[in-house]
Formats: sequence, structure tokens, C-alpha cells
Amino acid sequence: MNRKMKVVAVATQKGGAGKSTISIHLAVQAMLSKKDAQVVLLDLDPQGSVVDWAKLRELDDPVVLQAMPGNLSAYLVQAQEDGTDFVVIDTPPHAGGTIDAAIRAADLVIIPIRPGPFDINAAVGTVEIMKQSGRTGMFVLSQVAAVGPEGDDTAAVLQELYPDVPVAKARLGQRKAFMQALISGQAITEFDRPNSKAVGEIKALFREVRSRL
Repeated sequence: MNRKMKVVAVATQKGGAGKSTISIHLAVQAMLSKKDAQVVLLDLDPQGSVVDWAKLRELDDPVVLQAMPGNLSAYLVQAQEDGTDFVVIDTPPHAGGTIDAAIRAADLVIIPIRPGPFDINAAVGTVEIMKQSGRTGMFVLSQVAAVGPEGDDTAAVLQELYPDVPVAKARLGQRKAFMQALISGQAITEFDRPNSKAVGEIKALFREVRSRL
């Protein structure tokens, strides 16, 4: 049994924040981060965006499974027994019980935030669950416009409202390349040139996530 398995939950009670995109990219980057890494990506969202992406993918890794909150612990036990290194859990919006279960199971909670007041306001519920569960987390700004102060302004507000929850230095830009990669069943690090800004953003984000695990 692998006792070093790490579990990351990507959670927020706001739709459209980029949870599935971040979940997929963290899982693929974990897979690429070391030779023979075993990675499981659990899709707890009934919409099944991650499972749909896996159907487009011609590779068997990472392992993508549709799960329910009630059997999440069973999946995690099986993953541990299988020697899994890294588990990423993608969660749905507006489903308290599902988010609760994922957060309780996680070593680290990633809270995606699009710049602006709506995602900031929606973060409060996720942060409360995280703190009640005694888990640590990190905000990640996603879909950040290339120009304008919105990203910096949002980061400043989050740090003021939630001083105990860091804001990741890595930010994901508003880039068509992310969607183009996902539509092809890939992640950006497999799809785009190695020196592209999008690839750099994902690699930087994964380094931050790994440093907090």
C-alpha cells in the first residue's frame, strides 16, 4: 500500500469558475511530473465534463472515474491499495454534500476564482466547509484577462477577506488554447508548444500545488 498518496479537491460553489479545466490539468501534470506516476481523476460532477474529456482522449492515463459522494471513500481506499500517487477530485457547483465529502477527503483544496465580485462572494461557503473540516486550501485565479487590474484587485480582496487562505502566485489566463486542448482530449502541456504562456501557467500552478502537499 502506498502511504504517500496525495488528494487534491478542486471545489467552489460557483459554476463556470474553471474547476474541470484545473482538475484535468493538475491530473495530467501530476502524471507527467515523474516516470510511472499513477494518477486518478475522480469526477463528482453529474454533468460529467471530465468523463466526457476522457472519452475524447486516446490515452489510458490518468485514470478517470465517475464517482458519487457516497462511494468517494471507497474509491480512495481502492486508489491507495492500487499504489496511486495522486488523486484529483473535480466537484460540482451548488451541491453541499458532494463538496463536503471531497473537501474532507483532501490534503489540499483548490478554490478557483474568476476575477470579479461574483466568484469572490461564492467562495465563502467553500472556505467555511474547508475550515470546519480542518483542511488547508489555496485560491487560484482563472480566466484572468491579459490586460487590466482585475486579477490583482481580486487577489487583494481575497487576501483581505481570507488572510488564512493563500492566493496562488500562478494564474491561468483567459486563453482559447485551454479549450482547444480539452476538445482534442488533451491537456495544454500535451497540446501546445512547451514555451507557450498557457503551458507555463499550468506548470507553475502544479509546482505551487505540489509544494503545499
